[in-house]
Amino acid sequence: MKHYRVAVLGNGPVGILAALCAARQGRGPVLLLAADPPASVDAGGSGYRIEAVPVSLLALLLEYGIHPHLIGAEQTHDLRQVQWDSKASMSLPTPKTVHIHRPALEQALWQKLLQEPRIHLRLGEQSLQLHDAGAGGTNSADSDNGDDWHADLLIDASGRAARTASSIDKSQQPWVARLFTLARQARQPGRFHSHFQPDFQPHFKLAALPQGYVYSLATPQVQNVVFVGRGKAVKGSAGELQQLLHGAQAGWVLQGLPDLMEFHGGMAHPVSLQWATSERSVLIGDAALARDILSSQGLSCGLSEALCAPDLGTPLARASFQERQKQQRQLHATALLNQIRSCLYGIETAWQDYAQFILTART
Repeated sequence: MKHYRVAVLGNGPVGILAALCAARQGRGPVLLLAADPPASVDAGGSGYRIEAVPVSLLALLLEYGIHPHLIGAEQTHDLRQVQWDSKASMSLPTPKTVHIHRPALEQALWQKLLQEPRIHLRLGEQSLQLHDAGAGGTNSADSDNGDDWHADLLIDASGRAARTASSIDKSQQPWVARLFTLARQARQPGRFHSHFQPDFQPHFKLAALPQGYVYSLATPQVQNVVFVGRGKAVKGSAGELQQLLHGAQAGWVLQGLPDLMEFHGGMAHPVSLQWATSERSVLIGDAALARDILSSQGLSCGLSEALCAPDLGTPLARASFQERQKQQRQLHATALLNQIRSCLYGIETAWQDYAQFILTART
């Protein structure tokens, strides 16, 4: 049986950084369990996500050898345009952020992981069958081939799946997101966009809708438009969603952009608030608290947790960490409720149902 001081479940940015941090601290060998390596980077693909993160996060990534240009962070932003409590949009100052390519970040961290000899990597779905595994346990999925392992500390960074969770709290009517992506140099049938229109602005834009909201953000290479909510806020064709924006007087979100029909459309996936608990692992990132984009810095918060997770081997340290996570959940829920109460459409059924669920996150 192989013994590890730290085992990490999940190979998203949070899981990889937790493994790299544990290895750097001399916690190795470290075991990383993942189903598959990150998908290849394709800026024209339908799943090419952009995320807004604090500028300070770039310093952390530089410590691990990831230069800003590798992840599309070429411009800082200190302004956002919002249409929330009325049908008029306004420009508001915001702490400095950068827009990064999430797939590029995953690939860059993955390459750093492959170069770290103190991290033992296991790929394949079988590696994730952890019903009898965890801190102080063995991986029974490998028991037949003599490849058992034991870990003093199991860190679960498996995202919303929260594979080792003993309980998961999520809405019975979860909100979903539909991502539309367009590369600056993307060729569409019969058309070619060498650049966007002169009045295009790449800063973060957010507009409320009767059953959800829409936001957009961009890098010099890629544009994202994301519809979040339920019902008409996320259903229908690209043309119907564009008409929805105009009906809500939020067509300005697409100002300077081609028609939404020319974007690559992705499948809907759940994005509403969710949290979990575990008795045999330390949950970090989205596995512990999947935040709503309305009031979050989910990626940066998850990466911050990854830095301290390897030090949570004692019951006291773990209890303190989980208490901080509970406080962060309550603060996040309070911020969400305040935004819903100030929303132009806050009295609509979809918003009221969501607010009622969010109230449970504060207990």
